[in-house]
Amino acid sequence: MSTSPTYRLSVFDSIDDGHHTDYLAYLIHQFSHKPEVELLLIVPESFIQSFKKNRQTWGFDLGNNIHFHALDTLTIQHLHGQSIYKRSIAEWNLYVEISEAWEASHGLLMYFDYFQLGMLFGKKAHFQLGGIYFRPNFYYRKASWKSAFMKKCMLRLSTYRTSMKVLFSLDHKAVKHIRPLLGKTQVMRISDPVRAYEVSAEELKAFREHWHIPSNKKVCLIFGYLDPRKGIEAFLQSTQHLTSEELSQICLLVAGAISPGYQTHLEKLIQQFPDLEVISIFQEIKGKDIQLCFESADLVLMLYQNHVGMSSVLVRASISKKVVLGTHYGLLGKLIQSMHLGLVVDAQSPIQIAEQLEQYLNLGIGYSKEQMEKMEQENSEKAFADTLYEGLFL
Repeated sequence: MSTSPTYRLSVFDSIDDGHHTDYLAYLIHQFSHKPEVELLLIVPESFIQSFKKNRQTWGFDLGNNIHFHALDTLTIQHLHGQSIYKRSIAEWNLYVEISEAWEASHGLLMYFDYFQLGMLFGKKAHFQLGGIYFRPNFYYRKASWKSAFMKKCMLRLSTYRTSMKVLFSLDHKAVKHIRPLLGKTQVMRISDPVRAYEVSAEELKAFREHWHIPSNKKVCLIFGYLDPRKGIEAFLQSTQHLTSEELSQICLLVAGAISPGYQTHLEKLIQQFPDLEVISIFQEIKGKDIQLCFESADLVLMLYQNHVGMSSVLVRASISKKVVLGTHYGLLGKLIQSMHLGLVVDAQSPIQIAEQLEQYLNLGIGYSKEQMEKMEQENSEKAFADTLYEGLFL
């Protein structure tokens, strides 16, 4: 006779792109092997359809203990069409209603940052709660005192009202700054999870041929959801400061999902740099194709504009043993420097980017293979799920 599950965990996320879908897929796969947990995912219907259609290709399990509550397109449009303040309360109330109707014993907010206002002014949750905190940037030097004060107050008040059990911080350096604000709420570091895929030499060759990626140039990769924050414009402008000989040695590979408006803007901008070879893969990239993008690259660009927190791109670069040219700002800059993963630069300065590119082309960039391996191990999907399990249930 099968035993009843020990825990009933509900998870909420209304966003169906980027790391949101990856995190959900990792949770489903890892918790499929934890029969003591019944897992309810309150997620967009589009995610559910995509996951069920592609999960075997992507290599994800789906256990009988995994359940879905679909948020249809009209519901998503209604929620996302509101101001960020009203949306926080509306999504939080919806999450509590569905979770309590399902008799959840525990809950997990995949993006805690969005829900603090809802937690403070919305319905009272009667189950133990955890959340993943993405941008605890109130301790950054560049943060204004007013913004930092407001973030600290919201954090303290929202977690106190909901009797929050645990807060998981993706920014590991923020933990010591968060802990004094939370009273009984536990604070835990959590990895930025990434799945490593095995790819063969034949698969890599076929991928490069399909996308016409040259083998006689240094391929510079910009990967992920493509928007102005990625620093694509700054990189393009930096190439104006390279010699024609240096420019002939590099190829820019831009790969990831993109909005139609920004794609149009980027295509027009790229035309202004006819001497730079640019390969664009404007589509969502999943499964092995993620690994193939990184394996095809020589240099991974992380020229993020004032980025806060961690990024899975840094982990993916380490998995593929690719050196990074990244922003000097925030946690990313500190990690790249302290772990010897590449070079850092003021990502808003095309001249400084060009100087570092010149160093890369002429002298190369040193890196630590051991630290790359450490980065990979600490940010596996299993480490991610194990930390969530420990914090929520133990």
